[in-house]
Amino acid sequence: MLKTEGLEKIRLVAGKGGLDKIINWVHVIEVPEVVDWVEGGELLLITGVTIQDNKEALLKLVRDINGKRLSGLVINVGPYIKKTPDEVIELANSLNFPVFELPFEVKLIGITHIICREIFSSKIQQESMNSFMNELIFGEDVINDVAIDRAVKYGYDIEKNYYAIIVEIDDFNEYLQRNNIGKEEKIIEAKQHILKIIDTVMKNCNEKYMYMTVSDSFYLMIEVDKNANYTDFISEIARRISEDISKNINNLTVSIGIGEKACTLSEFRSAALEAKNAVEISKRLYGKNSMGDCRKLGVYKLFLGIENVDIMLKIYNEKLGKLKSNEKSSSNELLNSLEIYIDENRNIGNAAERLFIHRNTMKYRINKIEEILECDLKDDKTMFNIMLCLKIGRFLGLN
Repeated sequence: MLKTEGLEKIRLVAGKGGLDKIINWVHVIEVPEVVDWVEGGELLLITGVTIQDNKEALLKLVRDINGKRLSGLVINVGPYIKKTPDEVIELANSLNFPVFELPFEVKLIGITHIICREIFSSKIQQESMNSFMNELIFGEDVINDVAIDRAVKYGYDIEKNYYAIIVEIDDFNEYLQRNNIGKEEKIIEAKQHILKIIDTVMKNCNEKYMYMTVSDSFYLMIEVDKNANYTDFISEIARRISEDISKNINNLTVSIGIGEKACTLSEFRSAALEAKNAVEISKRLYGKNSMGDCRKLGVYKLFLGIENVDIMLKIYNEKLGKLKSNEKSSSNELLNSLEIYIDENRNIGNAAERLFIHRNTMKYRINKIEEILECDLKDDKTMFNIMLCLKIGRFLGLN
């Protein structure tokens, strides 16, 4: 708002920490019982005609509208409220609730028109980009010059490469229920808050991006220079997004998938779908609040393409079924030991250290596993099959 043409005379006086709040609408309301007329997310404008110089009333107003989760307060300073009292500034700063001043000669009706126009324009632009990105990633149309020209209007640069990231809200319905969020506009507001956090991370990283929202997921195509390796940097951006969302929104986490690099607009689809696969696999393997990179998922990508889960289950049971049956009452101790043993390249000493057990105990467990499975864990072919089955078990949630 502060950077919008026509609003240059609005001056922030308190609550700088709340400048990331989303403005859903604007209201000019002078009655003391403001909370009865608002729903949250609005920017409130007042002249103070009913408050006058009543400092306590202004303090109560700030407390009330902050409690109702309004976006901020604009005081039309002049004959009724000559300036924002220090006590109000102190309160707003403690609440991270933005309070602004506007000279009295500036008419509020003009301010509301400008802000509402920007809100409508932003929504139209977002819906338009959403529609275009949906066609691009999920549609069947061939990419042609017309599509490229449209993409350029949304910020696409043919001289750049793009990395796909999907940010998926974990258990969003549960979050909405816990916070008594039922109205559609409040659900949209919650998603807008997440999108604002993502945008802040991208700006802090000086990265341009295109995006769309699909259900509880945000698809991002992040612009990078050609002929440069951005693998670690993209992972760092994903990590920051996850951490900042958890830090700024209580009891909400996201899982993130990183896709392949798209060198052309026609590769956006495959890059985004790789990111979608990555987030699905990472949630299967590690649960919510996880991050998966399609370049590091290896054989798990093959599992996702197998529609008949019974085939995988049969392979698993043939190789590890006996061990699983043997451990119904022992908390998968042998299975866990087997995984650690493989992770440590079949080094009994290192595996024992990771499990905090004696070397002889580890050796006993390996012998017990070989006895149950009737196999030799020193045989490479046997180990390949067992490793494959362990991955199947983790993918299916059996281990």
